[in-house]
Amino acid sequence: MLKRYPYILLFGIVLFSAFKVAGQAAMPDMVYIGQLRHYSVNSNPGSTYTWWIDGVVQDGFTTNEFNHTWNTSKTFLIEVQERSADGCLGPVRSADVVVTGYEQLNLIIPEAFSPNGDLINDVWNIGNIDVYPKLEITIYNRWGQSVWRSEQGYPHPWDGKSNGVNLPVDSYHYVIDLHNRSKPIVGFVTIVR
Repeated sequence: MLKRYPYILLFGIVLFSAFKVAGQAAMPDMVYIGQLRHYSVNSNPGSTYTWWIDGVVQDGFTTNEFNHTWNTSKTFLIEVQERSADGCLGPVRSADVVVTGYEQLNLIIPEAFSPNGDLINDVWNIGNIDVYPKLEITIYNRWGQSVWRSEQGYPHPWDGKSNGVNLPVDSYHYVIDLHNRSKPIVGFVTIVR
């Protein structure tokens, strides 16, 4: 039975380390529906690779790298096999990929921030935002008027301004649209100074 070496999860990219016949079993890769993942194995000059998901060959992927968007919630087996330049087949290397529904609790959403120029909590930083690359946030004042909207992926955290003007100390309603067919996340964030 083949054993797997663990992969490394780094900034949403799964990099498989060199797999060997004997070794430590890998933990499964945890993925959310709609997420694109990049997988790779160490490469050798002149080698070609075959990638499978649950035994189905993934056409068009013959290098040591493989990209896939996971669209079904279940556990999949991803496998890769190297064919060297002289035609020798290497071992089949594999890992489980667990695809789950959307977990809104993965976001760490602060209830307040203080955009006062002291370089401490000057912007509304949301943790684990990289899990949702299409996410968009809209901020509303107490009268329901939109005062700020993010770009897709929230690349520039909200700084407590609307059209370049500092907003007053108050609580603001937010709507976070993950753009993944799930319900928007709604709540309040407070500006303090």
